[in-house]
Amino acid sequence: MDTITFSVLQSAFKSIADEMNINMFRSAYSAVITEGRDIGAALFNGNGNLIVQGESDLGVFVTMMQYSVRKIVEVYEGNLFEGDVFINNDPFIGGTHFNDVGVIKPVFYKGKRIGFVAIAGHWADVGGSTPGSLNSVAEEHFEEGLRIPPVKIMERGVMAKGVHDIIMSNVRIPWEREGDLSSQISSVAIGERRVIELADKYGVENILEFMEETIEYAKVMLEKEIDKIPDGSYFFEEYMDEESKYCKDPVKIAVKMTVKGNRMEFDFSGSDPQTRSAANGTYSSTVSAVIVTIKSLFPDVPMSYGCFLPISFIIPEGTVVNARPPAAISAMAGTVYEKVIGVSLGALAHACPEKSTGCPHGLINLVMGGVDDKTGEYYVMYLFSEGGFGGRATKDGSSGLVSLFGGGARITPVEVFERKYPILFNQWSLRQDSGGPGRFRGGNGSIKRFVIARGTAKLSALGDREKFPPWGLFGGKPAMPQGLVLNMGTEREVNLTLKASNYLVKEGDEVTVLVAGGGGYGDPLERDYALAEKDFLHGLLSSEHLYQEYGIVIDDQDKVDTAASDRLRAEMREAAE
Repeated sequence: MDTITFSVLQSAFKSIADEMNINMFRSAYSAVITEGRDIGAALFNGNGNLIVQGESDLGVFVTMMQYSVRKIVEVYEGNLFEGDVFINNDPFIGGTHFNDVGVIKPVFYKGKRIGFVAIAGHWADVGGSTPGSLNSVAEEHFEEGLRIPPVKIMERGVMAKGVHDIIMSNVRIPWEREGDLSSQISSVAIGERRVIELADKYGVENILEFMEETIEYAKVMLEKEIDKIPDGSYFFEEYMDEESKYCKDPVKIAVKMTVKGNRMEFDFSGSDPQTRSAANGTYSSTVSAVIVTIKSLFPDVPMSYGCFLPISFIIPEGTVVNARPPAAISAMAGTVYEKVIGVSLGALAHACPEKSTGCPHGLINLVMGGVDDKTGEYYVMYLFSEGGFGGRATKDGSSGLVSLFGGGARITPVEVFERKYPILFNQWSLRQDSGGPGRFRGGNGSIKRFVIARGTAKLSALGDREKFPPWGLFGGKPAMPQGLVLNMGTEREVNLTLKASNYLVKEGDEVTVLVAGGGGYGDPLERDYALAEKDFLHGLLSSEHLYQEYGIVIDDQDKVDTAASDRLRAEMREAAE
């Protein structure tokens, strides 16, 4: 295929995924979709291999959905028809946690299957014992909500009423879930229509040829990047804060990354066994986290199945990174997935330090539900965190961003929360001094404080990095840890922790969410004075923090006292020897 046609089709396929996303966030009902854009759309070839994703996707969805589509091909081959639509949220078959529901549609052209279109989105609730379906103390996934393997929700264009009714009878606020599902079905219908239009315009043979070539193109591009990394084995390990109420020991996630020529292997054999809590991952989630990490370091490589081909994996079954059913998994995104990203970044830092960063903050999922006294209606609120990214070899980390795998997700406005739910925000801002000190500091995390305006509710959270904060690189220091506190600074203060489950909050209670910054990069005593002064004037770093961590003195004119700072740094270096 000539390069011009290839480029045109590549842009056209991306536009299809983008249009699917736009349709969903404009028509779904869950605020986390319409405002937070916790969604991802992708197109696949006839075998279920990823062809393209949208520009605003969450990478976690797209890289994992490939396993769902392949399972459909495996199970339903010979039983796939025009008008079929599948639904799936099974973490053990390409899902994430149960809230992330995928809808998949085969695409036929003149009677021949030429591919699939799919879109996933976070439903605010899928049943289970906690409003919002995130349950840190669950021992089995049966406590977390409805597990849906890939099954037809529509067959030959007709809704499968039995499947539909089972789903809607097992979720909170079914009318809202109806809106989300309808939005997804319409999105994949748009995707199907656009692919057929491309086949009409360019010829189906060109479409099929493009699908194969774009996979090969990504593979070759990634192989070239891997070939630049020095051969060798690189090891890194991290710990999750604790397993569960039954075991307070930290949980190890370890990787050995081996580079040989233009191939990489990620071996997770050193990781701990699966837990008796919701903090478990699956094979597909671990693969996805590695791919997302690789893609973040090599952004020019287009995302497709080709990104998987130069990389092999050893992920032993029964470990925390590849748990067996019926393991609970609702905490996956904010715990295991984040830590797999962390260890992958850490291993890559040894191999290519110029491209690496300090550790980013970890995702915090917070859900709250109850009956609003004002309306008498049941509600479920979902809030995710934004924090700091790690410092880099030549730049500071970014502040106030969603998780690394969050890609196109957005921060839901305060006004939306206060309009839809019985809460009022007292604070939502960057968290001063929260980034890890370094020659290039980590970005700042955030702090949210909201009060329960009326009634009572049940609050649950899933997250990590309270005891093991985001680490720094090459002399850079860790960021501030994360946390969740009720009525902070009062006599009624309670450390809820990021494993809170169904905690009863009532009118007047204030919830504080503390999100970490990113880890620092390089020795903080080498921080440029002009950059430090700018940080102080912008309120990102306090004078006390600059003095203690950076050896920088701010004078009474809010300027860096260079002479005093030089003396202080000399003293700090001497004391460290």
